[in-house]
Amino acid sequence: MRHGASGRRSRNRSGGGRNGNNGNRGGNNRSQVFDSNGPDVRIRGTAHQIHEKYTALANDANGSGDYILAESYMQHAEHYQRVINVWQEKENDQRRYAAENAARNEKIEVAPAKDEKEDLGLPASIIGTDEKVVSKKKTELEDV
Repeated sequence: MRHGASGRRSRNRSGGGRNGNNGNRGGNNRSQVFDSNGPDVRIRGTAHQIHEKYTALANDANGSGDYILAESYMQHAEHYQRVINVWQEKENDQRRYAAENAARNEKIEVAPAKDEKEDLGLPASIIGTDEKVVSKKKTELEDV
């Protein structure tokens, strides 16, 4: 049989797999279902559910005296806790970004229009001359 025959599923993860994500792995979908193959058990559920289940299994194994199995379960639980933490960090970053943009937009909209003749403490030669000064200069020039 030839390699890459039609109808065979690709082994790489870049294409759309069973979950239909088409290679997009950056999503923040809290309801995403995971399949976890632990030391003695296979668990299917959301990251929160799997974390809770492995923690419970670790407590049970610890209570029965199997400390090695308990540590293995805890490592699996910690993995899913890290997944949850990444989601929370992304959510916090998105909220912070949205708040900064809202504040920035509010400042832009609320900023009053500057009056052209507003005195900024700068010399008249920089900001422009006043009408009285212009008329005074005209009279001085006419006198010469």
